[in-house]
Amino acid sequence: MSDNPTISANIADSTNMDWVEHPRLKGIYIRQLLTSIDNPYANVNEVLVPTGGVIGYHDHPDQVETVYVLSGESILTLGERDFPFRAGSVVAIPAALKHTLQNVGEGKLHLLTIFTPPIS
Repeated sequence: MSDNPTISANIADSTNMDWVEHPRLKGIYIRQLLTSIDNPYANVNEVLVPTGGVIGYHDHPDQVETVYVLSGESILTLGERDFPFRAGSVVAIPAALKHTLQNVGEGKLHLLTIFTPPIS
């Protein structure tokens, strides 16, 4: 018998999840992997941006948004500066910094996003 308490953890398997349209971003799709119920410190999502798709200027007043590009090619605008943002790139976008992203590649842009603290 172990002296360790029982550990409860949610292992998210995105291969068994459907893509749904993002509730605020028309034409952008999301899979919520971990929510604040699973992790009181962060949300984790997969995001799919179609060819030519744009996530318009917005900010997150209280969250740092960390974005990792799983596949594809885009331009990320932070404030007024444009940056190439492609597979293998990662960024931590400070809270309240306005940003936008445009898929400039020939295929879908696939992202992993982490919000800290979580968006409720």
